[in-house]
This record gives sequence, structure tokens and C-alpha cells, in this order.
Amino acid sequence: MSCKVEKIGTNKAKFTIQIDNASFLKAEDKAFNKEKSKLSVPGFRKGKVTKEMAFKVYGRNAFLEEAVNECINDTYYDEIKKSNEKVLAPPKINVIQADVTKDFIYEAEVAIVPEIKLGKYKGLNSKKVEIKISDEDVDKRIEEERQKNARLVVVDRKSKKGDTVNIDFDGYVDDKQFKGGKAENYDLVLGSKSFIDNFEDQLVDKSSGDEVDVNVTFPDNYGEKSLAGKKALFKVKVHEVKEKQLPEVNDEFVSEISEFETLAEYKDDIRKKLTELRERQFKEDEKGKLLDEVVKNTHIDLADEAIEAQIDEMLYNYNNRLRYQGIDLEKYLEMMKKTKEEFRKEQRPNAERSLKNSIVLEEIAKVEHIEATDEMVDEELSNMARSYGMDVEQFKKSYANPEDTKRLKDDLLYPAVLNFLYDNAKIS
Repeated sequence: MSCKVEKIGTNKAKFTIQIDNASFLKAEDKAFNKEKSKLSVPGFRKGKVTKEMAFKVYGRNAFLEEAVNECINDTYYDEIKKSNEKVLAPPKINVIQADVTKDFIYEAEVAIVPEIKLGKYKGLNSKKVEIKISDEDVDKRIEEERQKNARLVVVDRKSKKGDTVNIDFDGYVDDKQFKGGKAENYDLVLGSKSFIDNFEDQLVDKSSGDEVDVNVTFPDNYGEKSLAGKKALFKVKVHEVKEKQLPEVNDEFVSEISEFETLAEYKDDIRKKLTELRERQFKEDEKGKLLDEVVKNTHIDLADEAIEAQIDEMLYNYNNRLRYQGIDLEKYLEMMKKTKEEFRKEQRPNAERSLKNSIVLEEIAKVEHIEATDEMVDEELSNMARSYGMDVEQFKKSYANPEDTKRLKDDLLYPAVLNFLYDNAKIS
């Protein structure tokens, strides 16, 4: 087998791959064996027909396409790897010669990372971190903790916005009950807008034991099409009215929710953590700005196929995220009144920016011999363990495998380069 690589302009390459006839015939055998269980030939049980008879009945060319695919799949990726070219899009395949009596020859034209000349990336200007945490910032954080530790207490009065009412409800459209329109002992926060239309408003100023007819209209874009735009009646029974009671902010409250004994200590700790958080956020923003400047000053001639492939990947990931919410990309675009072509066009600047960022970061890593440090890996493993609610040391042991560690280091390469940019910037 031989492979010839030719550059096409600055951002594409053509691989001409020639496979000897013996290997091509083996691929033909493989193609036949994959298909023979589906072949039906008189005089042979299914899956038992000989290759010669199958060729006679179906013609040898019937297996040629699969043999071609086998050869390409067995050789393309290996040749790409040997070439050290970084491919950015699926190949455009052109079969030059596919004859069972000759060598098999095909071309693969691909978009590749173009050669680039990095713009200035050391000594760039960056702002000095100046973080000021106000008393209001601290009080806001304490208020969040108060809300987390609030209690719902049953009260003997009429309901108001912000209360939680425990209710039974039964929904009707055109005097008929509909699926999903009934529940018992449901806690509904009035003013949360978790129910359609003005459902919650009609339960304000009600008491325990009240029975209420709630009239609403489903929105035109409601997920269940049979209910979209329809008027509905909900028969509601109020069981309880509950109000949120917040704990008083004092030393006792602090000792219950934290490791500290006094409110003053707790406030100092909040101020310290908020300062550290905002410093990290500020530095991340600055790193992004530094990268933007490097990319802006670096000419990168991307092939259109590379950008389109990046858009494909973005849409694939977008679709997966939407599925977690119970819809897919097609449904989302329908709701947004957009075509797929319009959506792709909107994503193009992001796709191009993402590709250029990756290319610049990898080039700087190569030039400066940068890789993620052991400290970065250790910190990342600690963060991962905490997010999974696992013991940090035990979790680290599960990553003792060198392959896992290498994979994690590869994932941390871009952050390592961004750290390099920030460490080598002029902070003023």
C-alpha cells in the first residue's frame, strides 16, 4: 500500500491511497461474508451460499461497493494519523480505480488545520484585578442562606402572593377531563408562574377548605397540541395555606448552617470566598480577552468545509441538550419560527471563532511546549470528586490509570495555555 499527500492551497490536502489487489480481494471476501446471511439462492440454505455462486447469481459488482467501503475504512484513518495532518472535516472521497483485477486507488480530499504565523501572544496588556466586596454583597449571600433554611408553616388566614397552597385540582376542556390535568395534595407557590395563564392569581385571597373554579386558556404554543389555545376549567380544593418563615440572622443561625460560631466570623468568611470567586472570574474574563487579541492578530485561513463540520458538531451537541428538556432541535426551531438553514447561519460566527481559538491555543502549546501541570490535574480531580459528592482521595485513586491521567491532561491543555497567556501578560 502507498499513500501520496498533496497540499491544496493553504487549508486542504489530498490523500491518494493505493491498495494492492490482494488486499482488495480480501476486502471483497469480507464484504461477501457480511452479506451472505441475507442472500437467498435456490439450492442453498440461507447463509450457506458459496461466494462463486453468489457472484454468479447476483453479479460480482453487487459486492463491490461494500468492498470499497471496507478498504477505505481500513486505511483512511491510519494514513491520516501517519501524515500528522489535523483533519477538521469529513473527507470527500473520490474512487479512482475499483477493479477486482487491479490495485484499488482512491482519493480523500480533506480540510486541514492551515499553517499559521502566530500574532503577538506574550507581553499583551491586561488589567489588574481590583475586587471590592460590599456589605450588600455579603448580606445578599446571607439572605440566600436564609431562604434555603426557610420553613413552611400552616397559617389560618387567606392566601396571598408568596404563600404556598396545598390543593387538589381537576381540569376540564369542553366539559371533559384531560390527561395530566388532575393532581392531589399539590403544593403550589402563588406567584411562581409555574402554572399557565392566571391560574395562580385566582387562588389568591382563598382559605383552607375553599372550593374554587379556575378558568384559564392554554397558550397557542402549548406542548400538548390537543390543548393548545383551548379554554379550560379547573375545579380546585384548597387544603392548606402555608407561609414561608425565615430564620433570624444571629449567632445561633450561623452555628446551625456553618462551621462558625459567630455572625462576624461567618461574614468574614463570606467576604473572603466572594473575593476569591470574583478574582477567578475576573482572571478568566481577562484570559478570554487575551486569547481574542491573539486570534485577531493571527491570520487563519479556514476551509469552508471545516466551519460547516464545526457547525454540525455544535448542532449535534445542542440537540442533545434539548433532549434533556424533552424536545429536539427540530421542535425547538419550529417554536422559534426558524429554519435549520437560518439557525446554521446564526451559528457560523461562533463555529469559526471556536475553531480559530482551538488552532491558536494548540499552536502556542506546541511552540512553548506547554502541557497541563500535575497541580492542575490534582485540582481538577478534587473539583470533580466534590461535584460527584465523593471522597477526594478515593476519587483520585480511581484516576490512577496513566491513560485516564493523560486524557485529563489533554482536556486541561487549553486552560494551561490560557494560564500561560495571563502569566506572560503586562498587568497594569
